[in-house]
Amino acid sequence: MFGKTKGMNKLLLSMLLLGLAVSSLAQSNYGKSRTFRLSVNTKPGDYLPNVVIVKFKESSSAGAKTLSDKPTVLLNKVSVVSLTQKFPSGSTINSKDRSSVLRESVRIGLNRIYELKYSGNAGIETVINELLSDKSIEYAEPSYIHHLNYTPNDPLYAGAQSYLMQVKAPEAWDVYRNADGIIIGIVDSGSELTHEDLSANIAGGWDLVGADAGNFMEDNDPNVARAENDHGVHVSGLASAVSNNMKGVASIASNARLFIVKVAADNQPEDIYRGYDGIKYAADHGASVINCSWGSQDRSFYGEDIVNYAIARGCLIVAAAGNNGSSVPDYPAGYKGVIAVANVLGNDRKSSSSNYGGYVSIAAPGNNIYNTTFRNSYGYKSGTSMASPIVSSAAALVKSYYPQLSMQQVGELLRVTADNIYSINPEYDGKLGKGRLNVYRALTESSPSVRQQNITFEDDNNGRLTAGSIAEIYLDLKNFLMPVEGLKVTLKSSDSRVTITDAIQNVGSIATLESKTRVGPFRVYISPDMPDNARVEFRIEYTGNNDTYQDFEMFTQTVALDYLNIVTDNLETTVTSNGRIGFSSQGQQGGLGFRYKGSQLLYEASLMIGNSASSVSNNARSSNGDADEHFIKRVSVKEAITDSTISGSSEFDDSGNPSRLKIDVRHKVTVNSKSPANKYIIAEYEVVNRSTSNLDGIYIGLFTDWDIDDPEFNATRYNAIDRLAYAYSANSTSAYAGVKLLSTSAQPAYYPLSLSTSPLGDGNFTTAEKYTTLSSGIRQPGAGSSGTDISFVSGYGPFTIAANGSVKVAFALGGGTDLGDLQQNLMAAQIHYDNQSVPAGSSAVLYTYPNPVTPYYNNNITTVVNLPDNAVVSLDLFNLTGQRVKSLLSNTSLDKGIHRMYYNFSDLSSGIYLLRMRYNNSVKTHKISVVK
Repeated sequence: MFGKTKGMNKLLLSMLLLGLAVSSLAQSNYGKSRTFRLSVNTKPGDYLPNVVIVKFKESSSAGAKTLSDKPTVLLNKVSVVSLTQKFPSGSTINSKDRSSVLRESVRIGLNRIYELKYSGNAGIETVINELLSDKSIEYAEPSYIHHLNYTPNDPLYAGAQSYLMQVKAPEAWDVYRNADGIIIGIVDSGSELTHEDLSANIAGGWDLVGADAGNFMEDNDPNVARAENDHGVHVSGLASAVSNNMKGVASIASNARLFIVKVAADNQPEDIYRGYDGIKYAADHGASVINCSWGSQDRSFYGEDIVNYAIARGCLIVAAAGNNGSSVPDYPAGYKGVIAVANVLGNDRKSSSSNYGGYVSIAAPGNNIYNTTFRNSYGYKSGTSMASPIVSSAAALVKSYYPQLSMQQVGELLRVTADNIYSINPEYDGKLGKGRLNVYRALTESSPSVRQQNITFEDDNNGRLTAGSIAEIYLDLKNFLMPVEGLKVTLKSSDSRVTITDAIQNVGSIATLESKTRVGPFRVYISPDMPDNARVEFRIEYTGNNDTYQDFEMFTQTVALDYLNIVTDNLETTVTSNGRIGFSSQGQQGGLGFRYKGSQLLYEASLMIGNSASSVSNNARSSNGDADEHFIKRVSVKEAITDSTISGSSEFDDSGNPSRLKIDVRHKVTVNSKSPANKYIIAEYEVVNRSTSNLDGIYIGLFTDWDIDDPEFNATRYNAIDRLAYAYSANSTSAYAGVKLLSTSAQPAYYPLSLSTSPLGDGNFTTAEKYTTLSSGIRQPGAGSSGTDISFVSGYGPFTIAANGSVKVAFALGGGTDLGDLQQNLMAAQIHYDNQSVPAGSSAVLYTYPNPVTPYYNNNITTVVNLPDNAVVSLDLFNLTGQRVKSLLSNTSLDKGIHRMYYNFSDLSSGIYLLRMRYNNSVKTHKISVVK
């Protein structure tokens, strides 16, 4: 249906695409953790020592997107040497572009990014996690050093530039060969501005690093200093060596302009120190295409911010996929919106060193590539570093031929017109992008390009995608190029553990730059034998225009989650298989948290069990910005539903603790599904002693970090009458959250914490500190009266657990609009728990709180009686000599169930007293301490 001549193709594409705007790519959706840990593959030489990139949040006081004053940072472990704004307003910007650059910089927040230098011996993880404890900081991370992607080798063939024939450049030049005016940013080790085959095409540049890796000094000379640095010279020639000059080599883009940004040091040629800074510099100086022949496996929030900024500025970023021979992405190639380029041999076979995977967009020749080198020379280099600028050069030529296309559309046109090479790479099906670059087809063919913009999974388990269940998938799609008619979308997976029904959806027509939302549902059956948290790869195939348009893309999804999301009208939370509540992993990952009436209140809730300063089994945050992952799943969480409740139960042990207690834990969380009772959860932990001797002095508690409204202005208090620890905002009237102790089998504990004091003040939470918070009883009534970032530990102890015996404790977590509402909601939890815990025919329960009785609580005491049957009850108080000092209740008929009675003991002296309850023909006693 498309025109057969080159002129008709260009005319048709021009008419359809002229003047149409392009929407910017969405931000990446990977979660941002508040704890930081270096990747296992990251070595000290992969980041600058004593340097951290810090991005501050928008001003909370003014609500502005700029920082009115320079921020200050105080660190305990190291000394701050300097805090320098990375991109001051208006710096290094062409005057004609100043307003648009400032708009994008402010929108993304580049003006809030600073470089922090420090002195001291603390490890970089410790420094970063201390920074992350400041909630005014959006992220903090190392200043990563990236590495050039080439592999030196000897010449293997005589045809010096056979790769140009491979990508059909000569045929493309018959159509068009003038890329004058298109600027390619070469962000690399530098270039040779006087090279005979480059100088005429170089439009300018800048050196962001200088000569010495130990002392960055910017200047206006991006020339390389020696042969070891000539990676960027080679890349420059591949992007735009001068053609038809009777010298050296040719390039696809011929006379495209080169803007050189040197981001490596002269004395460390293979390390890219300021690559992302270089991307921004190129974007701000008119580059349409930005080539990045470097990368690392360290995913960076800062890097993604810069990439999103450059894309929003209308740039196409082309990046080397990496030379690790693996499917693990290198970055920036792995960021959404970047054209990631794999390396193929002269026969289109994937190079053994080239990375591959669903993130790859396209492939290009990259092995034994002949081009410009140091001092007017020429030579061979190999790697995805060489494949990337070949694609960048093609992008410049296509942009010049189709000036009305956005750079995002240029990238899609290159991708969608690539040659299919999977017949000779069957083991990499779908992992080399659309295929190998074909420049001629990009100039002469027109095609749609449909890509997914969002994927939604829906199931009956609130997104858990459990084994043995069916999930529905919906796709949001966008067509970037030519209109498509009769579009058919097919969902596939080669994973034998999933079965897809309704796999084909007929979408119809989508015009240029038109979007379609919620295409589906595709139904996916997940096999009962699917292991927990398995990664399943899916393939989306597109067919349209009478099958002349065919395309695909890949994505992966985690299924068979070993945690359970529970959603009610008022409350949303997650039950885990490792004892955590709200999130299954550290850093708010894997779950819903604790949302009360739509507001997220929780950062972390973790179980801790210990009996000494060296033996605490837990999965709470720890030293070095990590977490103690001591609890290991034995039975994945199972869901149970009744008419009024939803519950999840799991089992785990402490086999992940080198100093383990040898315990098993049965964990159950119950939520009332009906309003108004659905404002709390009840979390029970039954701790079983699997050792051959008694466990003495055991304390069991929850560490909870609540973030209500602005977490920097939170406070916490403890109400001994209700045995309720709660958190609230000190400067607003937003929600309250709390943890109520429901059990009565041991003394209560409450230990308030804040990031401004010890423990936690240094960013660490050691085993000894955890034991202190568990075993100190009621430490103090609260913390953060004027507002700070608070958390607390609440729990029980000490217990003695006999060999093969167990103890059970329970907590209620809830929310409220104010303190009274919170107390009422959690009292309902106490009543619910008590009614469930004493079956008919068992013995009665008697307990009091607070205990000891103190003037701090006005000498008030609450007495709770839980009766298994109707009974006549008397309550009397005796001193240790056996003398009755008070008669509290005399021969009173009480119904089965819970009864609370309130007394004042201000007339009693300090000492130990015994509370005796007579009911029917039985007697219960309870010890009470009075402290004046």
